[in-house]
Amino acid sequence: MLREEYPKLGSVFTLKLLNKNISFFVGPDVSAHFFKAPESDLSQQEVYRFNVPIFGPGVVFDVDYSVRQEQFRFFTEALRVTKLKGYVDQMVMEAEVSVFWLNMSIS
Repeated sequence: MLREEYPKLGSVFTLKLLNKNISFFVGPDVSAHFFKAPESDLSQQEVYRFNVPIFGPGVVFDVDYSVRQEQFRFFTEALRVTKLKGYVDQMVMEAEVSVFWLNMSIS
């Protein structure tokens, strides 16, 4: 569907999917607007509300804009490449423990 509409409509278009209007920003030149637009123009909270059960109440998309911006600053720092490299050993250990318990439940 996207491959059909993109050549006809260009890099910014809206389609009705599952009774909702979904807007598409294709490419870095136009997608920057989505990430940098003021909350009054484009509400990320509204778009990403489905993530609230993933992150939990009071986190990211379940809070007002000023709190969300503050939380994003924490995430940005924690998810820098230099920081992520420091998490590798912990991630490997967590994965190994998960596989161990999965194998125990299968046995």
